[in-house]
Amino acid sequence: MTNIDKGLLHRAFSVFLFDDQNRLLLQQRAEEKITFADMWTNTCCSHPLNIPGETGSTLPESIEGAKRAAQRKLEHELGIKPEQVPIEKFHFLTRIHYKAPSDGKWGEHESKSSFSLAYSFSLFSAALLPI
Repeated sequence: MTNIDKGLLHRAFSVFLFDDQNRLLLQQRAEEKITFADMWTNTCCSHPLNIPGETGSTLPESIEGAKRAAQRKLEHELGIKPEQVPIEKFHFLTRIHYKAPSDGKWGEHESKSSFSLAYSFSLFSAALLPI
């Protein structure tokens, strides 16, 4: 929490993936995670990497970079291919300043872009909850 308490921020994103019946796909974080282990969370959240395509010096460029990062993580975590979730289907919701301690030692301090997106999927039906 020392770095967080210094006011240092890092970039992040959150994805809220809905099916064609407006059900939100949730996931449970792995117990091995150092922050918020075993907690239920939105479909996917992570951080853009400092690589071409995921960075940007302006807000629009930063948002596009976060969308590309979200595509990468949706494939990595859920096996959803980028062509199944095209960039133009990501709807920018907002950008928030997010600060949350996890266990007292670790936590998050982020500038987070949030996106919603509709996707027709039949996997994970047991985890789908009506909203």
